[in-house]
Amino acid sequence: MSSVSSDIDAVTAGCCGDCGQFVLRRTPLFDEDAKMTREICIRCLVFAYQRRQFKTGCCG
Repeated sequence: MSSVSSDIDAVTAGCCGDCGQFVLRRTPLFDEDAKMTREICIRCLVFAYQRRQFKTGCCG
């Protein structure tokens, strides 16, 4: 499970910790499985929420 760090707003420009693309704004996301915080783009943040919502898959 992952959670967005609420104590930190957006981080400055840099490479997304998930897809690796250079973006102007990244959001810190704490990955509870990996026990680390990654700074990811909004696109990957949406996918992270989707993966959390459908953890068993789209048919499960």
